[in-house]
Amino acid sequence: MHSWWNVSLAAILGIAAIVAGITAWRGTVLNGHAVENFTLSTQSTNNANTMAQDAERSINTQRTLYLEYEQALNEGDAKRAAIAYSMMDSGTRSAIAWWREQPAGNRPPSPFSAANPAWPAPSSIIDARATLDESAEQLEYANEELAKSHTLELLAALLTITFLTGGLSGVFESPSAKRALVAASGGTLIVCLIALVFMW
Repeated sequence: MHSWWNVSLAAILGIAAIVAGITAWRGTVLNGHAVENFTLSTQSTNNANTMAQDAERSINTQRTLYLEYEQALNEGDAKRAAIAYSMMDSGTRSAIAWWREQPAGNRPPSPFSAANPAWPAPSSIIDARATLDESAEQLEYANEELAKSHTLELLAALLTITFLTGGLSGVFESPSAKRALVAASGGTLIVCLIALVFMW
């Protein structure tokens, strides 16, 4: 009887030790992934904000140059118009060229319209929004991994019950007490094993 209990207890405690080690390792890995995704999320947010600010600044600059260009043309100042046009980027020049080619009744009110396929600014804004969405996705992954890591820490704490009840079983001489403590150890171990599988 004692030999059977000793073997059972040794097996339970041995498996519990292995599970505890795996749980600690997996929790550390998830924690590292969470930190990495938090970092990537922050970096992506910063990149998205920078891209959005650059796009907005570029749009304002190009619009100002276009207004200066149109005003110079209307005033007959070819030199000032040429200077303003030369300061525009190639995307703005293409947008103006496309806009001028459209029939007056069908073209947008200005070259700086999303309906203008030659205007590159909308794509810059879309890229900034895509980067921001990527940041939100990375943040979600980080929160999920951090939650799993915390759950594994709880499992590691529960595994101490396995060691505690297993150790106490050697104190009592009563077979029923030993049976209850070993059963508690085994039950806790099974619960932790199942949880570990789901948390993987």
